[in-house]
This record gives sequence, C-alpha cells and structure tokens, in this order.
Amino acid sequence: MKRAVFLDRDGTITNDDNYFSSYDQIRFVDGLAESIRILNGNFLVILITNQPVVARGLCSEDDVKAMNDRIIEELDKQGARIDGAYFCPHHPEQHDDVPEHAKKYRVECSCRKPGIAMIEQAAKDFGVDVGNSFFIGDSTRDVQAAKNAGCTSILVMTGLAGKDGKYDAVPDYKCTDLREAASLVNDFANLKAVILAGGKGERLRPLTIETPKPMLKIAGKPILEHQIEALKRSGVNKIVLCTSYLSVKIKDYFGDGSRFGVKIEYPEEPEGLGSGGAVKNSGEFLKDASYFIIINGDSMIDEKFDLRPLIRCHIRKNVFATLFVRESDHPMDSDVLRMDENGKITEFIGRGQVAEKLANTGMTVCSQELLQYIPDGNCNIEKDVLFKLIGKKDLYGFMMPKEWFKKGVDTPERLESVRMYFGD
Repeated sequence: MKRAVFLDRDGTITNDDNYFSSYDQIRFVDGLAESIRILNGNFLVILITNQPVVARGLCSEDDVKAMNDRIIEELDKQGARIDGAYFCPHHPEQHDDVPEHAKKYRVECSCRKPGIAMIEQAAKDFGVDVGNSFFIGDSTRDVQAAKNAGCTSILVMTGLAGKDGKYDAVPDYKCTDLREAASLVNDFANLKAVILAGGKGERLRPLTIETPKPMLKIAGKPILEHQIEALKRSGVNKIVLCTSYLSVKIKDYFGDGSRFGVKIEYPEEPEGLGSGGAVKNSGEFLKDASYFIIINGDSMIDEKFDLRPLIRCHIRKNVFATLFVRESDHPMDSDVLRMDENGKITEFIGRGQVAEKLANTGMTVCSQELLQYIPDGNCNIEKDVLFKLIGKKDLYGFMMPKEWFKKGVDTPERLESVRMYFGD
C-alpha cells in the first residue's frame, strides 16, 4: 500500500480561494513546485478539490478538468509531479438564478468535502493506505474531510486559513504555507525506529539459550514481529534493528524487512554496548531522520497499539524527547517518573517504592540531538542519558491509553502471564 498527500487546490496551492473559471485566473503560492518536489520523494500527490463553479454555471466539468490538467502540465515542466486530480462539481443548495444547464449539479452528494468519496476513489485507483496518508488544506472543510477519511490533517494559513468556520474541526498540525507543510510531511517520511534487540535474556533461561528474547513467540509470532507490525500501522516503515546476542536468528527471520512491508537495516554491533551504546552505534543510519523512535525489543504489544499520537505530541511540542508513560501495576521494579500538569517530566524517582506509579514504558521519540549526549562505550539509554537530562533538556511524557496492552517479558512469570492474556 502506498502513502499519499491529498492536496486541496484553491487556497492551498493557489493564493486565493476563489471561483476560478479559467487557468489564467490562477496564481500559485510561492515555491509550489519546490514543495511538490519535496513530497514526490516519498508520497503520491493527489488533488482533492470541491469545484462548485460547475454548479454555479460558471464553467463545465471539462473546463475544470482542463484547468487541472494545465496545472499538472506546468508543474511537470518544473520537475514536480501531481499523480492524480479529483473534483466534485456539485453543490447542495438550490437557487432560482442558476443556469438551466447547471441545475443537475445542485444535489446532495458524497464526493463534496467533507465527504470522502473522492479520497476513497483515489485510494482505490492508486492503492493508497489512507490511514498513513496526509491531507493538506486551507479550510475546516478540508480538516473535517481528513478526519472523516482517517488521515492526518494539516491546515495551512493561506487562502481561507481555517477562518471559514464551516466545521468545528481541529487540525492535527498547522503550517504557515505549503512549503512548511511539505517539510513537516517529509519529516514523517524520514522517521525511523530503533529497536533494541540485543539483550541475552538471562532471566528467561533456558528459553533464551538458543532463542533471542525478542524472538520468543506470543500468539504465534515473535515479539519483534508484533512490534514491527505496530510500527507499520503507525506509518513508520524504516527500522534500525540493533542485534547482538544470537543476531543471525533475527536477521534470518526478518531479512531486509520487505516480507513485512518495511525496510530493516542492521548496524554492525559488537557485544556489550548496552542500550545507549547501541543507539549511538546506529548514528550512521539515523543521520537523515529529524526524529527517531527508540523501542525496547522485549515488550509485547497488541493490535490496538498506535504510535501516531506519541509522534504527533512530540512534533507539536517540538521538544528534545517525548517518553511513552503509563500507570504501572508493578511500580516497585519500574522506572518511575514524576510529571507536571503540562506533561513535562520533572524528576526520575526510580525503583523501590509504590507511592508513585507513573512509569516509563521503554518507548521514546527523540530529536536527532540526542545522539550528541550519549557517551562512548557501554551505557543505558534511559538511566545514563535520558533521565540524567531531566531539568536540563525538555523531556515530556505522553500517557499511554489504559486500554492498550504493553508488557515486558523479562521474567518467566511475566512471559507466562502475557501468553495467557493472548491465549497461547
């Protein structure tokens, strides 16, 4: 399945949100071709536009198609590709002064945004994974269409700039213009996950004598496979898999990731680096990622798990790191934290108490800057790096929904309880 950026036309790629009846009336936003080229690297780009000019009798469907074709042709000359264009010619309101030939377009329809028939048709035509796609537009109608379709919404402050007031729809992101929106989408495209899967699992012996702990099976699949499936559902398909102990068994099973719909890279990793050293050792694979996710490879998660809210929280706040946190049912041996009312992490409490229950889950979204703070040699990414930066850098927590399942399998008892939960 492919990912797409659905683009509104008037007010988003054009300066104004007017009733254009000919191409000569259109004035493009600055840097349009450059913005489209940024998107072309990782996404299909598809125009999705309401064109009530047809229902008003100002032009025909053929005229709108000709305008869209001309836009595509002009951008193509500049090396920018629009893969498809869909428009709705309808308008639901009835007016006596509408020309006779246009009255047939005065109907209720499912294609007019915020309806999603155009998006659905584009998804069918191009094989698009809508849930991992984006919609960029200048109106609340566009934002609502994105929400109705289930894709990520970006409101640009051009055209109507969200001031149309048609719908009470809050965008996932706001950007000054299409250029800024394209850069934001590109950051998502380059987002990578680092899965730490090098531990020996000594507390699980003899199960881990010949099997790496992340390869222990739950519900018929290795723990790592459940994690990779969750990353793919969340729109993250570039994975750096840090292996050490019995690494050949992990590499033989997952290969380059293509069988699972992702791309997997393996750093050459000597033993004894620890989680922090493994992340730093992955630096060469992360240099093109503005952000990356760190995941401990020994935690079982279920099909409800979705990392997109965590990613959105991190990018909206534009902070150093955002940790996935939850209320622990075993705080005595959990890495417990304290967080203020704004979600900022203020203190690392650690283990050995039961009064405080807010615990780190072992999943973190980090900025590229984190790599600068990891010391050489063996270290723990949380205790030796992240937790020591509390109060020095902006670290925030994002609360994991209670209905989501995530549990470590670092002891025989926890492994057994997880397997019982999944019916193994």
